[in-house]
Amino acid sequence: MKLKYYFAILILGIVLLAGVALFATFRSHPTLFYVTECFVVLMLFYLWHFYRKTIRPYDTLIGGMELVRDLDLTTRLASSGQHETDVIVRTFNDLLSRLRSEHLRLEEQYTFLNLLIEASPMGVIQCDLDGNTTSMNPAAREMLSPSVKEAIHALPLGETTTVRIPGEPQLFRISHLSFPDRGYQHPFFLIESLTSEIRLAEKAAYERVIRMIAHEVNNSVAGIIGSLSGDEAERLTALSAFVTRFADVVKIPQPQLQLCDLSEEVDACRPFLENLCTQAHVQIEFRLTDEAIPVHLDTVLFQQVLINIVKNAVESIGATQGLITLEVTVPATLTITDNGRGIQSSVAKHLFTPFFSTKPQGQGLGLLLIRDILTSHHCTFSLLTDPEDKLTRFAIQFPIQKTQK
Repeated sequence: MKLKYYFAILILGIVLLAGVALFATFRSHPTLFYVTECFVVLMLFYLWHFYRKTIRPYDTLIGGMELVRDLDLTTRLASSGQHETDVIVRTFNDLLSRLRSEHLRLEEQYTFLNLLIEASPMGVIQCDLDGNTTSMNPAAREMLSPSVKEAIHALPLGETTTVRIPGEPQLFRISHLSFPDRGYQHPFFLIESLTSEIRLAEKAAYERVIRMIAHEVNNSVAGIIGSLSGDEAERLTALSAFVTRFADVVKIPQPQLQLCDLSEEVDACRPFLENLCTQAHVQIEFRLTDEAIPVHLDTVLFQQVLINIVKNAVESIGATQGLITLEVTVPATLTITDNGRGIQSSVAKHLFTPFFSTKPQGQGLGLLLIRDILTSHHCTFSLLTDPEDKLTRFAIQFPIQKTQK
């Protein structure tokens, strides 16, 4: 029951008691009756004044507490004119002002944090206490391949691991962390792409080694090749050519990009590719689109990429009758498919690693050349064998160009 109802019951009791006393007094002492009646009226006025000074300010404070409960932090309580109550009102308004400022600051920080997470190149996945995903930013959605999902599910809290995507030159670092929230540790995952950093470190390392080896070998060969017999001279010449092929990898020029139609550029390479397949008795099929697909290409480097991919496909097919298909689809995708021996899952993890090769005499230069050229074109690509149809596909996704109106 509210306090004002208790106050009303008190007044009603006083009135009833005064009525009984006045009735008894009126019969014996009429003068005292009128004096007592005046006193009762004064007491009623006093009680009304006491109600206005005490109970009504109390209702005002209760209303203020309800505003706080409803998170209405903009309203302020008015002064009641009663000293004790006004002390509470001033304190309440001051606390409300501080609470509003703190609430506004937290909202601004929360908004800024959300914008930062959404725009971050690092993937962020938030989870609830049971480990179920509650939210993820756009970067995490792009990075969330089956291999990354598997690593996330197996990663203990507080641990960090690196994951290489099979068939792609992608390397990610995944961290399983937590943050305190209302007394509980809420888990989350950070996914960071290490591909560009690793690629630059690898390239800087093998460039230095290759330049040093090529310089020493070529200088030594040039100094002694004239004094050797035919067979020995040929072996040294082959050694020099072998080293030179490594040196050519680090001399890939920066692409001179120009706007081209993807189907037309693939079709322009048709004579080279058909000749390459004809010599190996392999069929080649072109599935090009009539729709213009604008892409920025260095045509010379792009031709080198196609020749190397088709050459690898021909070698994968071997002596058996095979088929290689080049298909251009929207949006700006080129897929080279072959029915060769395929790529084992254990091998797929090491593809596009410098100088990795499964061929007995392989140098691992073809995929390294392809990787560097496609990366310089800002393409995404993958090389995988489908476990269902057993076909191997090299898929290249080119950046989509906006058409000018």
